[in-house]
Amino acid sequence: MSILLVNPPVLSPIGGTFESFISGQKRRLTPQQYYSLPIEHLGLMAVAAYARAQGIEVRVINGMVCGHSSLAQTWQAMRDAVAGDPPVLIGLTNIDTYAEVCWLAARCREAWGDVLLVLGNSFATLNYAQVLDTCPEVDFVVIGDGEEAFTELARAVLDGSAHEKIPGLAWRAADGSVRHNPAVAIDIGAMPWAARDELPAVLHAGFAAAIATTRGCLYRCTFCGTGATSRLFGHDGYRIRPLGDVIDEIEFLVSNFGIEFLSISDDLFLSRNRESQQRAASFASELIRRGISLTFMIDARIDGLRDIALIRHLTRAGLRRVFVGLETGSREQLLAYRKRQFSDGEDVVERIREVQDAGVEVIPGTIMFHPTVQPGELRETLRVLKAVGYKAPGKLIDRIVPYPGTPLHHDYASKGFLTQDWPIGRWTFADPLAQRAYDRIAAYVKLGEASFEAAEACFLAELAQWETQARADRGAVLDGAGRE
Repeated sequence: MSILLVNPPVLSPIGGTFESFISGQKRRLTPQQYYSLPIEHLGLMAVAAYARAQGIEVRVINGMVCGHSSLAQTWQAMRDAVAGDPPVLIGLTNIDTYAEVCWLAARCREAWGDVLLVLGNSFATLNYAQVLDTCPEVDFVVIGDGEEAFTELARAVLDGSAHEKIPGLAWRAADGSVRHNPAVAIDIGAMPWAARDELPAVLHAGFAAAIATTRGCLYRCTFCGTGATSRLFGHDGYRIRPLGDVIDEIEFLVSNFGIEFLSISDDLFLSRNRESQQRAASFASELIRRGISLTFMIDARIDGLRDIALIRHLTRAGLRRVFVGLETGSREQLLAYRKRQFSDGEDVVERIREVQDAGVEVIPGTIMFHPTVQPGELRETLRVLKAVGYKAPGKLIDRIVPYPGTPLHHDYASKGFLTQDWPIGRWTFADPLAQRAYDRIAAYVKLGEASFEAAEACFLAELAQWETQARADRGAVLDGAGRE
């Protein structure tokens, strides 16, 4: 009896059709930009590894890694994987692909009748009741960690036993009501290493091997599903793997796959927290002590990069890139996001340059546009982005995404910004001039032929027109008031 784990493809519109995630990244970015992207689905692979360790065989189909450019390709791969042995349980995952999940779930129900379908990941965790209400084909939702919950459900399905006591599971009762058991935070240090079914294809495509050394996040930024999910576990929401186990896994990847570069895919590897700083130093020291030769990338908060001596120690161990969620150049907007990451009077650009001078390339996470953005904030965010030197025109049209279940989504809903609530929150600008500027910039960037410098010139020209029109509109209002 087959059991599958499935990740739908992330499809990018291009002209009148779609392209795969891999093709889209290679079209929009240079090899020097995309080589550090970690596209293995370590969550699914962690579930697969734990299930297999418990004697339950699962097959994994990842439409993104397979380079699928249509859902039909993923559906065909699922049918090929079962090879005439109808599956009894299929685990699905999503963040931005809920419609794709529902489409695949409907195909599964049509083809395999009684197959049971379960959805996991942070989106499902934060919205389990709405998932069960809006996608009738989904029978269960895993809340929180997936390894034990999915494996226990698989065991129950195979043995014909009850599922009602499985921690972290939500389902529909006979009367149609949604029931759930609270999630329990697993000990990630006791879990087997993630399965590496996908890694050869990832490396062949020119992307990075990945490893997770922590789970969850210490912080609660309003837009982040990881922080909102971590909150469910209280103090156990952020968990750390033993350092020796992490280094052992890195040695395994170097020895068995010949990797030369590694992306550490933790939502937050390095923060200002003292324990985080000490762990990063120990990590670097152990890599050096064992003589492991590779380069790597981490995720960090900008306030976790104050100790330049630590950054230099990490570079000696192989650190070459750091992804930093800079978000915006506006302190006021950072506070609105609950992301206070530098002190009053401190210039984030100076911190970026210090890190770069230490030999580390900064990869920026920026959010240009939100409902109440103004030209001054956009210029300041552009200044920060330019200081990094990461020239991708698409960065100039990034919009914040209010995922259901996050504080940001609740805030935008209460203020009337949302034009679409589910499954992905979509919003409108409070100022029509902002909408006009965004549309013009986006149209120019999406032509796909503009250099960063040309896109920047368009960006600044539209901001200038916005401000000119705003002044003219204010003058007209004042003139009208004077006549009255």
